[in-house]
Amino acid sequence: MSLPVDQVVRQQRFIREHPEWSIRCQDGATRFIAEKGDSPDCQVVAALSLRELLNRLDEIVAAQ
Repeated sequence: MSLPVDQVVRQQRFIREHPEWSIRCQDGATRFIAEKGDSPDCQVVAALSLRELLNRLDEIVAAQ
């Protein structure tokens, strides 16, 4: 499954701005998981789509 270019660009921008997060796909890029492991308290965020995941990560980063 091919992802929309705007989502891929958004993902790359997020990772550049927040290198403490890693994003990986599962199930042929239909589901995505992000992990932040820069401390003993690892954060994991899962979403059905890359767009949903990035929206949630933006909320998390803004709240910090």
